[in-house]
Amino acid sequence: MVYMEKRDMLRRIIKAVIPSRGEIFFDLFIQAAENVDRAADLLADIINTVDKKQSEKLSKELRGLRQKAVDFHSEILHELNSQFITPIDRGDIHQISTLQVKLVKRIIKINKKLKIYAIDAQVDDCLIQGVNTLQSITTCLMHVMAALKASDHGAIKVESCRVNEFDEKVIDDLGDAMKKIKAAQYDHLTIIKLKEIYKALEGVIDTSETLCDVTMMVSIKAI
Repeated sequence: MVYMEKRDMLRRIIKAVIPSRGEIFFDLFIQAAENVDRAADLLADIINTVDKKQSEKLSKELRGLRQKAVDFHSEILHELNSQFITPIDRGDIHQISTLQVKLVKRIIKINKKLKIYAIDAQVDDCLIQGVNTLQSITTCLMHVMAALKASDHGAIKVESCRVNEFDEKVIDDLGDAMKKIKAAQYDHLTIIKLKEIYKALEGVIDTSETLCDVTMMVSIKAI
């Protein structure tokens, strides 16, 4: 405990004496969150379109967001290696950035599974509802990152609570989806495909919640 207090004191002294480019981390977090939100919006557009050419165009744009996510992460790692003083713990910066990359990759994975399994999302209200909820969650994540930059712990707490509520809604929706699958008497292969897609969606939601939890802990440590 004494060591941690001395370390934090030393960090504050050095930060006050040596100019820091720490704001760049928060700006990159916000840009990365906007990229995640764009990915969720594209996924929603894809499952709501009946035009195959438009769907392919949107899917191509969605895949392109993976490289943008990687680029943001690479820039953050570059800043970590070049800066002696950081506004928050280096491990926290790395973890937040890594989770944002994972979110984009996992959203892309949902669309990939839909294409491979040739599942028509439009006939599945539960999947559409789940993706709509995902959009609400990624919007919250943008607000969380903006609040982290502003050191607004209250706003982070509010948005994190909203994400938890959305998470519970998705769990309920997936439960309803399983009941509908059984009632529809799909063949075993179709059931397996649908479960895989629901599992992928659940993975995105869980990662979003983890990102909120990590950001909340960062905010608490800064108080």
